[in-house]
Amino acid sequence: MQTAVLKIDGMNSEACADKVAQILNSSNGVSDVRVSLLNSQADVQFDERHTSTEQLAGNLASAGYQAQSGKAAEKNGGCCGGCCG
Repeated sequence: MQTAVLKIDGMNSEACADKVAQILNSSNGVSDVRVSLLNSQADVQFDERHTSTEQLAGNLASAGYQAQSGKAAEKNGGCCGGCCG
């Protein structure tokens, strides 16, 4: 299992956050999703044998949400969630 932080552009309401969570939860290999509207991010736990952060970002892009993961998200103001959660 792997955990990724996805920085998500385009979430501007609880309905958007719920839709993002629904998309990620329905992705193959995903076991846990936590979406923060305030931080515009999703913490996703997934089995890397079944999906990747690129696939998850692609699933979100299909619904109109731009997502960045890893170093790209950190450069744009995201964080690991440990200190500023």
